[in-house]
Amino acid sequence: MDIYAKQALEEYSNEATSAHPGGVNGRPFWNINASQFTFAPSFQFPWIPYSGKYNFIATDKNGVEHTFTSEFPTASLAPIWKDIPTGFVELKVRSQSGKAVGTRTFFKCDPFPGREALPKRARSYREASLASYRFLYNDEISQHWLKYGLPKPDYCHNAYPSKMHSSVISVMVEYATKYPENSENAMRIARNAADYLLSITYPAGHVLEGLPPTYSFENMDAESVNKVAPAAEKCLGTIMMIYPIHVGNAYLALYEATKDQKYYDAALKIADFYKKNMCPEGSWYLLYDCESGKNLKDNLCLDFKFVVFFQKLYELTNDQEWLKISKAHVQYISEICLKNYNWEGQFEDVAVTGNYHNLTHFTANQMIEYIAKNLSDDNEKIEIAKDLMRYVEDQFVVWGEFPNWSNSPVDKRHTPAGLEQYLCYVPIDSSTATIVRGFINMYRLTKERLYLEKAMALADSITRMQDSETGLIPTFFIGENCAYGRINYWINCQIFTTRVLLELSELTEAEGIE
Repeated sequence: MDIYAKQALEEYSNEATSAHPGGVNGRPFWNINASQFTFAPSFQFPWIPYSGKYNFIATDKNGVEHTFTSEFPTASLAPIWKDIPTGFVELKVRSQSGKAVGTRTFFKCDPFPGREALPKRARSYREASLASYRFLYNDEISQHWLKYGLPKPDYCHNAYPSKMHSSVISVMVEYATKYPENSENAMRIARNAADYLLSITYPAGHVLEGLPPTYSFENMDAESVNKVAPAAEKCLGTIMMIYPIHVGNAYLALYEATKDQKYYDAALKIADFYKKNMCPEGSWYLLYDCESGKNLKDNLCLDFKFVVFFQKLYELTNDQEWLKISKAHVQYISEICLKNYNWEGQFEDVAVTGNYHNLTHFTANQMIEYIAKNLSDDNEKIEIAKDLMRYVEDQFVVWGEFPNWSNSPVDKRHTPAGLEQYLCYVPIDSSTATIVRGFINMYRLTKERLYLEKAMALADSITRMQDSETGLIPTFFIGENCAYGRINYWINCQIFTTRVLLELSELTEAEGIE
């Protein structure tokens, strides 16, 4: 076991470094629906009057009991955590007066094993990133834009136009700067995708004027879509309000590259809609009906892409109104999520859920990035970032064994990897990359090498998953040769992963770290 694995093991088993425990200073227990843990957890078992102390009995996969006693039913499992092996655990809590207090079954995850205990990367991070950029340009999804100026009709995820096409726009703008020999065609791809989005945007006089749709079957082969992306058809007639911001950011990137005013004007129309429809809390209703323009759920948007978008508009216009909106959304996320830890998953292909039902890591990672870029001299905020990173790793990183809740044969799931959300609790390339960036930001904030070791261990796994010939990075790290990740391929995921690999290569090369 290397020094970083030993350091990690100590942190997992220490109550002081657990993953944002509930019951402290009024904190809610965010983990009521959590099924697995790497850090020692605590649970919201009820306090029973006049019951005396509480006995904790954790039975591991081998039938061995691990016990301790506490004055509180919500005590951390830190006293016995090191002794419990990886696997399923049945926890029982009883009062000393003999009353059953509660039970909880969960999976204890493998600790970080250190990079020395893991397979080596398949290629350098820079080589992996550049191979990925080349794939993204040459792939038929992108080349179809170049040839026809339309989305590839049998690529099922094009039924999510705002998410998919905005990603293509932004990556082609980047690609054009890296490969001058193809820059003209790359920019044509970006323009064609942007112009197509403009053509399907809600027109003047519509209740959603200026917004691109989240779901669309226009120019799509419905049979191909429904085989892999049935959620798109179910959600037609609604718009998820985090996605127009993706398009707005892509329009601004394209405007800066081309100085074509129409892309700036389109971004401004999107911004104006949000300015007019902002809730007093500092966010926007997540889901709207496209015909009436009325919100369908009480859930509000959580996404730092709003912050990036309005900050960029402020930089371009010096209009304080955009800065005010940006800061208001940061404040909303800070006040809501940092207090209650309801890091709600908001995805266009998953139903909107209630508190703690479908947690994810994306906004928490974005908060870490925001702290690293804007508040790196604030010690209190750095401690918050550490807490967030523990939560992310605890719930969404698998270093080794996956739990098999069904106790039946399942497809191989490759590790180490990052998981996406409770309702898609599987290894995904962009989730892995997002968590890599989280660890990178923590390393930049603290200079603690353990964070960088974890970032590199996850990135090494991505290089092993990448197709060595084509540069494709499968979306799902599932099955032999990740075959499922090729069938159900999300180009936007590979685009994000490509950027993170390049970011990690620049950091490690600058610091001479292997």
